[in-house]
Amino acid sequence: MNNIKCERRIYNFKISTHAHEYGQLILPLHGTLSIETDYKKLKLKDDSLFFLPPDCKHTFNADNNNEFLVLDIPDKMLNKYDMQKMCGGRDFLFDEKWKAIRYLLLNETDVKRNSNSINNLFLYFYDFMTTDNSPNSIQYINENFTENIDLKKLADIEHYNVSYYSEWFKHNMNASPIEYIQNLRVKRSKELLLNTDLTILQISQMVGYEHNSSFTKVFKQLEKISPAEFRRNFKK
Repeated sequence: MNNIKCERRIYNFKISTHAHEYGQLILPLHGTLSIETDYKKLKLKDDSLFFLPPDCKHTFNADNNNEFLVLDIPDKMLNKYDMQKMCGGRDFLFDEKWKAIRYLLLNETDVKRNSNSINNLFLYFYDFMTTDNSPNSIQYINENFTENIDLKKLADIEHYNVSYYSEWFKHNMNASPIEYIQNLRVKRSKELLLNTDLTILQISQMVGYEHNSSFTKVFKQLEKISPAEFRRNFKK
C-alpha cells in the first residue's frame, strides 16, 4: 500500500480480533464502536477518535447502527519512534479542530479526489496526533531540528551532565538524540518532497543537511528508499 485509503465504513456487531501492518485512524460519524488493545479499552463514539499504530492487535465490535470515517495509513508514512510512544493506540478528544479535519477528509473522500490530497491532509494533521507535553529539551529540538544542535546545550536545559542526559533521553524517547533529530528531519523532508517541486539538494539544506549525500544516506536508512524514489511513489 503506497497511499492512504480513506473511506466510510460500517462495523459488524460480531466481535473480531486482528492486527494489520498499516496504521489506522478512526473518526466517528454516528454510532458506537467498542475497541480494546493491550493498553486501551474504550467505546468510540461522537466525543472521541482513535489511532491504532501498525501491528497493534485489537478486538472490536459495534452497535447495529454505525458509520465511521477510517484512514488506512501505510507504515512508511509513520515515524517509528512516534509509533513506539503510541503503543496500544491513542484516543483524542473530538474537538472543533478535529471536526474541521473530518470535514475536509469527508469532502476529499466523497468527491473521490486523487489519493495525494488525502496524503497531504494527513501530513498536515500528523503533528496533532503525536504532540504531547514534552520535556523542555525535547520541545527545543522540535522547534530547532533544522539547526546544528549541541548535546551539551540540551543537557544544560534539563540540568543534567551530558552522559546522564544521553541515557535519560534514550530511556524516555526510545532513541538517541541524534536518531530523534534524524527522524524529525526526515519527516519534514517527506512533507517537502510531496508538496513542493524543490530539488533534493534544496530540501536537504532546508532540513539541516549541508550535502545531498548526507541527507540521502539518512533518508534511506530510515525509509529504506531514496528521497527521489519516495517522491515518485507517493507524489501522483
